[in-house]
Amino acid sequence: MFRILKIVFKADYIYCTLTVFAFMLGIQQVLERFSFLNPIDNALTDFEMTDIVFANGIRDPQTPDTNIVLVNFGNLSRRGIARQIELIAHQKPKVLGIDCSFRVLKKPEDDSLLEAAMSKIENLVLYSKLDFKGDKKDAFDTIVYCHPRFARHGKSGFCNLITPGPSEYVACRTFPSKDRVGDKNEIAFGLQIAKIIDSNKVKKFLDRGNDVELINFKGNKEMFYSLDVTDILGYEDESGFKSESEIPINLKDKIVIMGFMGEYFGPQSEKTREDKFHTPMNPNYAGKAYPDMFGVVIHANIVSMVLNETPMNKMGDFARIFLAIFLCYLNVVFFFYVHDNHPSWYDLVVKTMQIVEVILILFLAVVVYGKYRYQMEVSLAAIAVGLCGDVLEVYTGAMYNIVGRFKDKIKTLVLKMRTKKQIAK
Repeated sequence: MFRILKIVFKADYIYCTLTVFAFMLGIQQVLERFSFLNPIDNALTDFEMTDIVFANGIRDPQTPDTNIVLVNFGNLSRRGIARQIELIAHQKPKVLGIDCSFRVLKKPEDDSLLEAAMSKIENLVLYSKLDFKGDKKDAFDTIVYCHPRFARHGKSGFCNLITPGPSEYVACRTFPSKDRVGDKNEIAFGLQIAKIIDSNKVKKFLDRGNDVELINFKGNKEMFYSLDVTDILGYEDESGFKSESEIPINLKDKIVIMGFMGEYFGPQSEKTREDKFHTPMNPNYAGKAYPDMFGVVIHANIVSMVLNETPMNKMGDFARIFLAIFLCYLNVVFFFYVHDNHPSWYDLVVKTMQIVEVILILFLAVVVYGKYRYQMEVSLAAIAVGLCGDVLEVYTGAMYNIVGRFKDKIKTLVLKMRTKKQIAK
């Protein structure tokens, strides 16, 4: 055992592995410091191999969640939204969530109609938003609610979604599950809706202890019952709405979520950018053009994930770093063997192994993500494996020359000392 450890753990192997990670850290610093490289950095930041799981369907087929109904209020006035709520209330849904701010009062008559309609909903969840009052943007310091006239008729949940970075093209993959501002605890809009249906499942989800959670996207609005403006209110003419036809879906005991999904369903709504996000469901996971999912649909995916108990799990930072160091070190040990014993084969063997390993690492990450809902953070490991062969050559070229010169100087010094002793005798 001691002999094996002595063979595997050598100073050169350790120093070379450290050199690989020092080189990676240097590259990161360059990308962060030089503004002309920002497009490269943004592109790398927004691309995740696991997006392929959602975009290309590399997972078990998803079945529609028939318990959730999405309702589009388009560009309706508050009077129109109030009428939608009234018609929905007649069918007694289990809960109604409305993804709209209603922060200020507008026309008195319309506001009164809206408030009256909200009062008819037994379980109502309204918009709130985590926001900043001061200049510091490192932590939320205020919660913005609907106007008190509306807020008093329901519970609130914050509608914030996470799109890291300033770019509108960055994908939404995660959401904050909970936050504390001052003495107030607030949970996400989707979780507040789910809590009314099954508080135990929401508690179990929150007990995972993650302030930010990955979203297990079931799909776009086709994975839920979706009702357009005209499905609720009928078609519009010069005198107003025509006679209201019967709602095509029985909403009794359903989870109904209202929000903006375009003026009307159709090709035009697919191109709108209002309250719309890029997600991993976008088939163009590289080179995104139009955002693909409305915020209200993302909230529906969150509700479905929690109530169906299909959360995503993610590899922690310690495991991510350990995996990268472990794989890099194993490669360094083997590459040193090839370098010292079969130098003529070094380039062929090393380059082939690196390509195969990186492909296998990324493939394994995609399969595990799709089949087991577990996100392996393998980008660091893949980069380390991809770099270690070339870094090893630099390391050995530099170190062997330095060590060789040092040995020559030692030999010269020893020879001089012996010569002086012989002359002294």
